[in-house]
Amino acid sequence: MLDEKDLQAISEIMDSKLAAQKQEIMGEVQVLMESQFQPQFNLLAEGQQAILEKLVPRSRVDDLEDEVKFLKSMVRRMDDELQALKKAQ
Repeated sequence: MLDEKDLQAISEIMDSKLAAQKQEIMGEVQVLMESQFQPQFNLLAEGQQAILEKLVPRSRVDDLEDEVKFLKSMVRRMDDELQALKKAQ
């Protein structure tokens, strides 16, 4: 029969072996995850970079909006003047 001391020693050995096995499994999981997910993340990052390169800066959009507003007001003014000239004839 095993006494308390022997059981404690066996328990410590098992704990040590389980800890080593856990470390080994975690290492394998990490390698698997890197080999599976990293290439996909790289592809996503490349796709996002391509999109970002095509985007127009917000300041440029704001400038264009201001320009369009100005041009619209000028067209309205010219149209009003043209209508006034037509009525005057």
